[in-house]
Amino acid sequence: SSLNFHCAMTVKIYAHYEDGPSESSVTVPVEVSSVDTAMWGSVKTAVIEAYAAKSGNDLPFEDYCLYNSLGCPIADKQSVALFVDEDNDFFLRPLPEGAKATSSALASSTKTKGELSYYYAHGTRSNLVGKKEQFAVQKPPEKLSVAPKAPVINRRQSPFGTDITVYTTVTNYSWEDHDDWTVKVYIPLEGVGKLPAGAVVSNFGLREFEVLIHGYNGQNLRLGSSKLHAEIDEAGCKHNVRANRVTVVLRKNKEKDTWFDLFKKKAIGDNDDP
Repeated sequence: SSLNFHCAMTVKIYAHYEDGPSESSVTVPVEVSSVDTAMWGSVKTAVIEAYAAKSGNDLPFEDYCLYNSLGCPIADKQSVALFVDEDNDFFLRPLPEGAKATSSALASSTKTKGELSYYYAHGTRSNLVGKKEQFAVQKPPEKLSVAPKAPVINRRQSPFGTDITVYTTVTNYSWEDHDDWTVKVYIPLEGVGKLPAGAVVSNFGLREFEVLIHGYNGQNLRLGSSKLHAEIDEAGCKHNVRANRVTVVLRKNKEKDTWFDLFKKKAIGDNDDP
């Protein structure tokens, strides 16, 4: 289902809840128009309700919060507008243990969010979780409506026109700047080599790639990027399937082009947006 906050300018984000290998994992496309007034608690409510509808199980509202791609928790009462600039994927997970984000995530957040990093460093239950009734999904169509599920073709999230709502995002992977010409991405998946031929598909562009893994333990998995660290030679890229791993081989467009990260990240003075 897709959650729509009707107003003027619309921003689309994707909120995920990954239930291990279960087929009950959900991705909720959320269209937010009132980005200054809409709060993350409403997005959290939408994900919890979508999961309950799919699995029949309820997630305790007070035990979960949303996290950004840096792994930092987001308070229910925070405005959606404060976080959609850095990434459009957010994840519903249990509240942080010890009520603190990782040091690297906290340092990054302090640079980019200033005073909002308070919520990262002091992520207690009372700071992160609001009252459930404040974030109930309203039924009147002029405020909030649930649209029928439709294929999502979003250039930022799906550069190849893939409907990402039918895939679970791969979060367990590693990568290396392998040599002067290649970058390798490793996705460990026990028994993936037993899938039939054609179950794993990859797509490549000048600064983008995705690998799609179909039918793995009843799930479709996806790892992709709409903007890599640098340009690649699409024709020289490929993927290999081993017994317990999928390896994506990205061929650099320029020899000895050093990659400091897999995905593009904006640096000071950098005019090339991620």
